[in-house]
Amino acid sequence: TPSGLVVANDADYKRACMLVHQINRLGSPNVVVTNHSGERFPTIRNDAHEAVQFDRILCDVPCSGDGTTRKNVRVWEKWSADDAHALNPLQIKILQRAAYLLKTGGRIVYSTCSLNPVENEAVVAHVLNHFEGALRLVDVSGELPALKRRPGMKTWKFMARDGSFHDSPETVEAGTATRGTRRHLEEFLPLSPERMDELHMERCMRIYPHLQNTGGFFVAVIEKVAPISVDEKKKAAEAAERISKRIDARAAARSENDKIAEDVQSVEGDQPVCKRQKVESGGDEEMAVEDIADENSADKDIADDDSADKDIADDDIADDDSADEDTADGTPNVHGKRAPYLPDNPREDPALRENPFVFMDPSTSDLKAVLDYYGIKESMLGRGFLSRMENGMFRTVYYVADSVRQIMDYAGSRLRVVNTGIKVFGRSSVKEAGCAYRLVCEGVPQLLPHLGDKYVIEVPFADLKTLIEHVNPLLSLMSEETQRRVSKVAPSCSVIMCYDPAKHADDEEKPFTRLTALLSIPCWRGGASLSAHINKSQLRSLNHRVLGRVADKNSTFKLDNNARDSDSVAISADSPAVCADDA
Repeated sequence: TPSGLVVANDADYKRACMLVHQINRLGSPNVVVTNHSGERFPTIRNDAHEAVQFDRILCDVPCSGDGTTRKNVRVWEKWSADDAHALNPLQIKILQRAAYLLKTGGRIVYSTCSLNPVENEAVVAHVLNHFEGALRLVDVSGELPALKRRPGMKTWKFMARDGSFHDSPETVEAGTATRGTRRHLEEFLPLSPERMDELHMERCMRIYPHLQNTGGFFVAVIEKVAPISVDEKKKAAEAAERISKRIDARAAARSENDKIAEDVQSVEGDQPVCKRQKVESGGDEEMAVEDIADENSADKDIADDDSADKDIADDDIADDDSADEDTADGTPNVHGKRAPYLPDNPREDPALRENPFVFMDPSTSDLKAVLDYYGIKESMLGRGFLSRMENGMFRTVYYVADSVRQIMDYAGSRLRVVNTGIKVFGRSSVKEAGCAYRLVCEGVPQLLPHLGDKYVIEVPFADLKTLIEHVNPLLSLMSEETQRRVSKVAPSCSVIMCYDPAKHADDEEKPFTRLTALLSIPCWRGGASLSAHINKSQLRSLNHRVLGRVADKNSTFKLDNNARDSDSVAISADSPAVCADDA
């Protein structure tokens, strides 16, 4: 078992469950699937109270997806410039958080399926600039030479709601950008030309659909070259103070405009004075009143725009971390002021509302009876077995690598674990089974080296063929040696049938496709038959690869059934068919 581990995280719980289904194909005990918001992934500390950091981090961040128009042409029906503006703050937070979770010398891959520089180069440039040299872009132009790509952009403009383009926050007029957009205008635009050159933004990769008949992608490889020594809380507080000052300045300007408007209205109420001023000023005062009215109208537009912004996802994302009643360090907000987001110590997500994983002690728990029954050797007894309690019992037992057990011990309930490990034992539905648990297909590679010898039966190709082309094949159809070995195992339990192509290279009958590795199939030992404990997809695949039978879903593929009358040899009722719960 490898010594490392992979933590696969998705902010959406349903997508995390889909990720579990895909990762199960790997059959690795070194993977943990979690459900956290990327910008709030918790800090995990070891016994020495040191933060656990990662060697490699892939940030496939949420994006507008405008690079996927080839396969999803309906993207343009809902596309809006506000999409990227709403996502940019979240993308920056995720990349900042990744920088803290990364070891010095490690690498981050930042990627999107968008071509908008506001979601790509803007995010990378401002995060690199934020950490003041601790991060650098890696030149990967020599990697994957067959991949056609274009360098990253160094200049671009910001697109407002009205379709106008701007290269400076000062040129954005009131009413053409949402409140959340105005808060982050500087982060949407490039840094100075000199700074963009220093950051080597050309090292980013832009993959355009027309270059190689692909989707549109953006990729940046970032290396952490020095520890992050800046005081993040101080910088975040300073940024929040700058935003607060801008808001206060706008409020003061509005208050001043309101005061001027009141004075003008008061002057208008005194008709002679108004006429005298108009005559004396030669019409200048009338123009001033019109100007003030225009300013008030613009302020009204801004107020209306701010009101409309309640429905914009931009504000929901920008304020999500700061809108809570308490600050990130647990202190309450004062006078309605919101706490700044702290990427070095973010507010944590609440625990998952489902049964947590519990590690099982092989020497004292219910697991001991299972391990003893199947003769599991001592070499595996100290490993990580865990399960979830369901209706007062353990339904499925998982096996995880030491590295996974260690990080789960460190994190405790702070890590929202959706799934981890490999299923090795599943509770049997047969009430009078010799063992309450059976062997599960995906856990066979891990269990095989540690399993008791009598439960591992080597078979010739003829027996393998019988096993995969029949439903519940009778033991009498197997070779005498296989029958002898199976008879040593008590009925109503699991055995593993193994075919080693290297030992049967000289046999006349061989698999349709040349096999290069040991083929192991868990089976249920019935009274007079065997049943393969693999799902239907795996069984179809075996029939195609081993026997050359067309076995796709649209074919007329059908297994031979050993149907028999009452006068034939009775089949034990404890011989289930192909197990659906392994699917």
